[in-house]
Amino acid sequence: MRNNLSLLLVAAAFAAHGAYAQPAKHVVLISIDGFAAYHLYNQELWLPNIRELIDRGVWFASSETVFPSVTHPSHTTIVTGVEPRRHGVIGNSMVNRRTGERFHPTNKSRKEIVRVPTIFDAAKARQLTTAAFFWPETKGDPAIDYNVPEVFTPDQKGDIAAVNRKWIDELKSANVPIGLYFRWYGTERQGAGDAVLAEAAAYTIEKYKPNLLAIHILVTDKAQHQFGPHHYMASAALSTADHCVGILRRAVGKAGIERETAFIVTADHGFHSVYREINVRPVFAKAGLLGKVRLHGGGWTMAVELTERFNGPSDMAALEKVFRLLRAEGIVQRIAAPEDMHELGLPRFEESEYASGHYLLIPDIDSYLIADAASSSTKPRPRAAPAHSHGYLPQHPRMYPILVLSGAGVKRNVVLPHARNLDIAPTIAHLLGIQLENVSGKVLRNALIQ
Repeated sequence: MRNNLSLLLVAAAFAAHGAYAQPAKHVVLISIDGFAAYHLYNQELWLPNIRELIDRGVWFASSETVFPSVTHPSHTTIVTGVEPRRHGVIGNSMVNRRTGERFHPTNKSRKEIVRVPTIFDAAKARQLTTAAFFWPETKGDPAIDYNVPEVFTPDQKGDIAAVNRKWIDELKSANVPIGLYFRWYGTERQGAGDAVLAEAAAYTIEKYKPNLLAIHILVTDKAQHQFGPHHYMASAALSTADHCVGILRRAVGKAGIERETAFIVTADHGFHSVYREINVRPVFAKAGLLGKVRLHGGGWTMAVELTERFNGPSDMAALEKVFRLLRAEGIVQRIAAPEDMHELGLPRFEESEYASGHYLLIPDIDSYLIADAASSSTKPRPRAAPAHSHGYLPQHPRMYPILVLSGAGVKRNVVLPHARNLDIAPTIAHLLGIQLENVSGKVLRNALIQ
């Protein structure tokens, strides 16, 4: 009795410190770029692999990404469990306003750009084997054993030179034509390239049985940007991504680890089409604020930076009047002030050299903001071409990404209401029985076998 009590106390102590029994020996994390949650409601979409994972696992009817709802902040949140203001990747493209350096964050080394531990770090700390295939912000990551990092050339092609030469040679010797992935990246053959990348991951699963493998599939983002989320080409891309999921599932079966493997299928954001734009520059011009503020960006987020010429109380009164007018005329839906930035998951202007403004202007989801010096009108006008895009507030259902969990340690045939990308990393940690500390997300216990 005394020995049993001691064991219970030890177990309780481990649970209190975040170490749990290991429900899975392997986790396969699949991000399908731009796969909106609403696509799963379309029964005409051919998604046999994902739907079978749903039947055998848990489907979250909605899932919330981060702000801005774009690729790199979201993917970094998926593997860290914290907001962009904490992990440091606050955009797909970042500018250091002090030095003028403009860069793609994924082209920096993981150590340079990601400021907090990742799930890969936590896995390596427990001597688990890791792999990643075109996962953002993984350049030179020592915590990843088998790595094809997402790094770009100056012309925005995938950079095969960033991949370890021995690893490239091994994949080629195993008849995985990994060079084709980089040749076809960003072209009309992106889907075929993604299948090659999935074959590289499948080879890794079959030969090395990594405890944690992450893969980033891109054809869905490319097709939806080009054609729109409801175009038949987008549907074809989604089915291609499902085919890639099937390649990974078959590899897990061939490796003999199916009963020990949990699959997590997710995305970084949803998609929405915008057909109109609104010019906000005339409002600032009429208030005499041009030159005292700088307007950065546009689309669903326009940043307002107060310059050194901005003169305290008098200019602040004019700026507040501008904000009232923008709200009253329905030009913007939300204005994020400095004190609102943390709620959005972003740093305040003075906290980061990469923050672009003191305030953020956010319209309704059907409008883009522009700053057009050639026009004095603020009336909504049709865009020259529709913008099929993402980046809006993550609480809007159009931005919700897919989230499906299936396999070892996961309940079967369950639909749950809502989760967040913040919750994925702590849930992976729980499944693998490892520790990832100081996260903002939580373990999705309602999806797991307790």
